[in-house]
Amino acid sequence: MIREVFFDSDVILDVILKRLPHFGPSQQVMSLAESGLLYGHTSSLIIANCYYIISSIKDNKTALKAVSKLRVFLNVLPFTDKEISQSLNSEIKDFEDAVEYFICINNSIDNIITRNISDYKKLDINALSPRDFLNLYEIKTIIEKPGKLD
Repeated sequence: MIREVFFDSDVILDVILKRLPHFGPSQQVMSLAESGLLYGHTSSLIIANCYYIISSIKDNKTALKAVSKLRVFLNVLPFTDKEISQSLNSEIKDFEDAVEYFICINNSIDNIITRNISDYKKLDINALSPRDFLNLYEIKTIIEKPGKLD
């Protein structure tokens, strides 16, 4: 079963800003991390981007509160010169996606939850939308559930 996931900014912002129609599935996946059923990661880049976007849409106090809450249940991974160099030398068109990809690879995280699936298609990572992740999680939970054989 998938135990570790990396949350992209679109999923986090869907929850914090209650963006429809994506709020429900994104909130459900993040709740799995918040309850400890998943080990959730994100990056310092995403945290900074989320703060900026939330503060520009709402206000500074709301943004600080959101970032503080995220830090409680998500492991915030740094990005370093290594990821920047890898991103600059890769063929990945979107620089931010490249940084996130290399953060995952360098931290042995195989799964990213994002609505931006197309940018990760040709990369060596499982990119799942929140809805697809929930469907997969439900199926694996049913399959792996101990039960009696009659």
